[in-house]
Amino acid sequence: MPKRDANEGFANGSKRPRHKYGRQELRQIKRTTRRDADEQEEENVEQSEPEEVEIEAPSNQPDKNGENREAYNALLTLLKSDHPEIRKKGPKASQKDDSEDIAGFDEEEALEDVQEDADESEEEDLEEEDENENILAKDPFESHFNLVSEDLIEQKAKSFAAKEPWISDKSKVGETIYTAIQQTPPGDVPSLPSFDKLSSLGQYHCIKRRVGEAYLKNFSDELKPLEKALADEMFSYRDILFPSRTYKNTLYKRLYALHILNHVFKTRDRVMKNNDKLRRFQEDVKSGKIDRFTEEPEFRDQGFTRPKALILLPTRNAAYELVELLIKLSGCDQQENRKRFKQQFYEAGGPSDTKPADFREMFKGNSNDFFSIGLKLTRKSLKLYSSFYTSDVLIASPIGLSMILEDPKQSKRQYDFLSSIEVLVIDQANQIEMQNWDHVSTVLKYINKIPKDFHGADFSRVRMWSINDQSHFMRQTMVFSEFSTPTVNSIFSKSQNIAGRTRYKPEITTQTCIMNSVGIKIKQIFQRFESPDPISNYESRFKFLVNSVLPSISKQTSYEDGLLIYIPSYFDYVRVKNHIKQHTKLNFGAIDEYSSQSRVSRTRHAFQTGKIKILLYTERLHHFRRFEIAGVKTVLIYESPANPLFYKELLRFVAKSVYKEEADIDLSFVKTLFSKWDAASLERIVGNERAPVLCNSVNETYEFR
Repeated sequence: MPKRDANEGFANGSKRPRHKYGRQELRQIKRTTRRDADEQEEENVEQSEPEEVEIEAPSNQPDKNGENREAYNALLTLLKSDHPEIRKKGPKASQKDDSEDIAGFDEEEALEDVQEDADESEEEDLEEEDENENILAKDPFESHFNLVSEDLIEQKAKSFAAKEPWISDKSKVGETIYTAIQQTPPGDVPSLPSFDKLSSLGQYHCIKRRVGEAYLKNFSDELKPLEKALADEMFSYRDILFPSRTYKNTLYKRLYALHILNHVFKTRDRVMKNNDKLRRFQEDVKSGKIDRFTEEPEFRDQGFTRPKALILLPTRNAAYELVELLIKLSGCDQQENRKRFKQQFYEAGGPSDTKPADFREMFKGNSNDFFSIGLKLTRKSLKLYSSFYTSDVLIASPIGLSMILEDPKQSKRQYDFLSSIEVLVIDQANQIEMQNWDHVSTVLKYINKIPKDFHGADFSRVRMWSINDQSHFMRQTMVFSEFSTPTVNSIFSKSQNIAGRTRYKPEITTQTCIMNSVGIKIKQIFQRFESPDPISNYESRFKFLVNSVLPSISKQTSYEDGLLIYIPSYFDYVRVKNHIKQHTKLNFGAIDEYSSQSRVSRTRHAFQTGKIKILLYTERLHHFRRFEIAGVKTVLIYESPANPLFYKELLRFVAKSVYKEEADIDLSFVKTLFSKWDAASLERIVGNERAPVLCNSVNETYEFR
């Protein structure tokens, strides 16, 4: 690979905090005094008050936060091993405010950072490239964050406020099944370099040498058409929605890990170079080479706080695998707190081999969904459990992070560390959606928000688009999921990235749809109901069930028992259950994600033996348990599943009864209720050729085998 900058240090020349600036005053801040060289080497990580960053879920496991500490802490840990795992205070922390934890501000660590940065600056002088506008213009990092004009950002802001339509363009991704839908904001477009002629990862000159070499040391340089398309969009800082990730496809994760590390190191490089220029300027002033009345050069290269990337993941195991990947790609020889991290995030084993492969991958290892952790990167080391305000990368579950952002105690609420996030990744979005998407909405509410405290920020170095509350126009958001849903799509549709956005859509044909992979010819009926708009869809579906389906349910089936009613939404499930209980005499049972294990077992057994004729079953319960329900002879799907694999598994419930000769293949069937607003989920089941016909033709009922 061509020689690149190796300026891996970070210091931002922080001044003492200047509080009580209004928005207009911040826009006009000018440096009025020159700073000492030593002061310029201080990092923008010092806090005026302790900060809480790490949270731990309750656990029956012994607390591990006392590891490698004084014997007194170890004794306390042993004595409290049977208590929930919470943050413990060391001897020094016991005299501090309750909001500070062991990963908070550390004066000794801060002093080490200053010395590291000074050492790195000296090493980097030997490797620094000549800088000119031509070189900078070829780097998307510089083009997007440092060279974009204030006028262009203001123009885009007005365009977004006026809700002007974006310019769309569709293109086929090589010979793959994917179509890329690129959308660009109206008006002038920021000038970004083209990657069209590049065919391998080693040819991307925008990748830092240390990161690129680490990647090529562990993985192949080759990029297939889809992989190259993703890489091009990532390095161009466009927003990405990729609804086709699978547990078998992990290259997208390697690409975004590489991209985030590259972004962090480039940010540190830029700050270090500018610190060095300011130091040289001061030396020249002191030596008389430059007139002392010459105005000091101005470099705007930072945000309010240090964290630049946020990655949201569903489980600790997912976080563990990602951190191990980041360590591998970082090129750092040293890792701090890695043993402690493994103890708290890694577990061997997983679900039974009888469960589906995707389920085993999803819930393997430590499936705890309550965590948050900061990663700090320097030239030589990667530190885990760094304070959020001294971290470069934040990795968290949505619920773990939202508990910090909206702590019940007002005094402990914090969100300033999200003010300067420039790259946001939401991985395994469908799994997060099954947990609770409200926590994602909470995080999005606070990200890129002007901080309430400035934490020692040097406003002469803060970019104007940060000061002007325009950071969200520059942030790159990447969402990776197994399939599209309205909830996931809403993030993408609300994007306001001035670089644009790209959504990938796989082509699902009659041959590749899930219906074609069932392997048994069970009667499959699709019955359409009319709904005027998406908002009315829920009410129209319920009325159709109540008025048209339930009254004739016993006549439609050839069995007195064995009817499974599958309901994706919990709210719909509660509504249907209450209606059947209060307005019908049907013999039914119901199990959901909140049912106790004993109740689930009793209800399943009663359904299998015919004591219960109808069973209501929720999608979230199926997602988290993946039961094989016995005794199913007929299935009524209240709404087509978002996950097409679930449709296949529902058919297998019936197939199992047929195999056991408990049901007749000619009498059993699976019926799905749908409207034209369900076209996206329906397409994954029947294919893109049949879905439009089902949604728009004259006939309301269709049957397949």
